[in-house]
Amino acid sequence: MRWRSSLLCVVVALGACGGGSGPAQGPAGPLISAVAPPHDPADIEVARVDGRPVWGSCVTAQVAHGAKSREAALDECVSFELLAQAAERRGLASDPTVVEATRSALVNRMIEIGFEPRYQKPSDLGDVLTKWLATNSWRMHRPELRTSAYARVNVPNGASIADDARAKALADKLAAALANETGLFAANLRDAADALTVGTDLKFDVGVVSIAERRHLDKHYAEALFAIPDVGRVSASTRTPWGWDVILMTSYLPEKEFTQDEIAVDMFEESRRGLMTTWVNELIKEHGIHVELEKEQIAKLEGTKP
Repeated sequence: MRWRSSLLCVVVALGACGGGSGPAQGPAGPLISAVAPPHDPADIEVARVDGRPVWGSCVTAQVAHGAKSREAALDECVSFELLAQAAERRGLASDPTVVEATRSALVNRMIEIGFEPRYQKPSDLGDVLTKWLATNSWRMHRPELRTSAYARVNVPNGASIADDARAKALADKLAAALANETGLFAANLRDAADALTVGTDLKFDVGVVSIAERRHLDKHYAEALFAIPDVGRVSASTRTPWGWDVILMTSYLPEKEFTQDEIAVDMFEESRRGLMTTWVNELIKEHGIHVELEKEQIAKLEGTKP
């Protein structure tokens, strides 16, 4: 999974919290063998290459991955074993790239057998899910959300009635020019606004507003935006606290009701990432692992921020 590669970073972060009480006391594990192991006890030996086995599970896998025949799959498995032995004779087993790839494979396998079976679906989160649902019931209702762009003739506080009228007239002109247009983008709004101000001392400021519900926007801006019938169309000129706006609706999400099961699925992956930290911490305590950070050395790393 995408987040497996971050496990070592999680371990380092936990080191700052003080994981275990001393160095690991368990026996060192066996060295990784270059000899291909059987997939399971029922696996059968279908060939030998310089005394080392080629297993039927390899042939089956190659057929599943596109080999044209059983014989072609067997040739691929024999070739794989030949290349593995050639690499071993050249000393590539200790190459840093190979060692790092092996470490990554070990980490992935540890997550596969130790972590993923514990948390496969939202209900596996237990009390974590129950508490989250209790405090996030508001997520079951999504109000309508809209994104927008605006072309604004700014009117400073204290501006005269005449200045306000000139700004409104320019905004009215832009709104009229685009009133019957559909499928507009913010760039189209900007181009039209720029074209109207050539040779004048008034200018439009064009900006974008990220996705928001009505209550999080200025009342006057929201009324104009949520009155627009379709994405890609503009409002009439609207007086806002900043000046006279012509507003373009650029996208929207309709109002929707969700079930508890639906919002639980949405939060599952994020919560599971957090539980990985707990799981790693359990491993640290179980095996008495002590993580030390060399802070002075870390400070010397280039291209990183404190």
